[in-house]
Parts: sequence; structure tokens; C-alpha cells
Amino acid sequence: MMACPPVAPAPAAGALATAELGAVVAASAGAVAAAGAVVAAAAAAVGAAALGAAVAGVAAALFARQSTGRGQHVTASLLRAGVFMMGFDVNTALRRGVPFVPSLRSDARNPLYNTYRAGDGQWFHLLGLQPDRHWEPLLRAVPDDRLRDARFATGAGRGEHAREVVALLDEIFASAPIAEWRARFDDAGVWWAPVQAPFDLLADAQAQASGAFVEAPGAAGATTTVASPVDFLGTPWRIVRRVPEAGEHTEEVLLELGHDWESVTRLREEGAFG
Repeated sequence: MMACPPVAPAPAAGALATAELGAVVAASAGAVAAAGAVVAAAAAAVGAAALGAAVAGVAAALFARQSTGRGQHVTASLLRAGVFMMGFDVNTALRRGVPFVPSLRSDARNPLYNTYRAGDGQWFHLLGLQPDRHWEPLLRAVPDDRLRDARFATGAGRGEHAREVVALLDEIFASAPIAEWRARFDDAGVWWAPVQAPFDLLADAQAQASGAFVEAPGAAGATTTVASPVDFLGTPWRIVRRVPEAGEHTEEVLLELGHDWESVTRLREEGAFG
């Protein structure tokens, strides 16, 4: 049996695990003073990783039961799920024996794998993981002769002069709003995505098309809410009943538990229902 960690009795929450894991520092690109701005997003990611681990564990346990006839006691650790999620950074530290030090965007060794800001202030992310493969599409989208400098002709050259390339792209991208870059990138086949806030996501065409939102029935009418990310193609899911209002079924539950109407009324008068 796994030994109980010494801090097991301590309070646990996604934000605390995120801070302990180092995810805050990693997400803030070394700007620890601004780390608080990324705690919520990183904490949500750690929580999602823990949920995914639990779901995978339950699925594996069900398969094991089907194969062996024996049930399983499944647990999932919030901290360990976060360590697994940050496996690349943690394994790098394990192998090299040195702390992971995130770089600033101005120091990106691959300028095509970086964030930039358009002229209207909207940030976006380039995903040019293969520097030479993704360089030509970018040149089609950004017809600026300065990018055709011989020093920037190869991935190695752009890595050597990365600061210059990033500074040049900063200047170019600041010359037009995100809508113009969106059209240019899509036409040229550039891999990219806007850096959006949750409110922006509500009107995102891709999110809408993917079924990220669903109409949920409520006492006062239907409400748009976040949908489950899982679909079952053989048995499509749907919402079969509305979410109850706060305390809507309190009396019904108390009656099922053996209370009579006199007892229910007394509890209500005593303020037990809030």
C-alpha cells in the first residue's frame, strides 16, 4: 500500500497544487511577480488532469473486473496528476539535474513557436513546431522582405538570431489588427490560434461548432451552459431533466426519510432550510 505523504492532512485545492507543482512559474514565463495572474487557469488545468486520471482509472478498473472478475479500489491524486501533466518539464529536471527555467517570449529559440500581439492589442500564438516546414507559410502571410534576410533562411539561423526575428515580427504584427492576420494566416496555411479569454470563447466559431455549449432546461427557461467534452456516437447523450432549484426537493427528501408534515414545518420555521 502506498505510504501516506506527510502533508496528506493539509488542505488541498487546484490552486495550491498548482503553486506547489511549479506550474505557476512555468506558465508565467519566469515572471514570478505576475504569477498570480495565471494561477486560476493553471489550477483548472491541474484539476482537469486529475479528473481525466480518475476517469481513465475507473475505465481500466472496469476492464480488469471484466477480465478477472475482481473489482478495484481506484484513487487519483491531484498532485500526481499535475506532475504527470508537467511530465516534460519534470523529466527534464530529473534527467539534467537542473531547475527548469522558463524563458521570456523575447528569448524564444524558435520564433515560430511564440506569442505575438496584433495592432489592436489581441495576442495570438504561432505553432510552428517544425521551423523550416512552417517558415514558408509565414513568409506567404507576411510579405516583408526583411524576413528574407539570409541569416533567417534556416531554422538554425533563426535560432541564432532569434531575438532579432522576434523583434521584427513584433513590429510587423503590430501594424495590423487580428482580423487581418487571421485572414492572412488562414489563407497561407499558418498554424496559429488567438489567445482568448473565457468571455471570448463564447462567440468562438470553433467552440460553437464542436458542441462546447448546450441548452439546459431550468425552472425559468433554458440556459446555455458548458457541455460534456465526451460524446458517445452509438448512444448520443442529452440532458433529460433540469437542474433543481436550491431546496426545491427538500420537503420531498425529508418525507422519504420518515419525517411527517408537522416535522417538516417545524424544521422550516426553525430556519433549518436556510
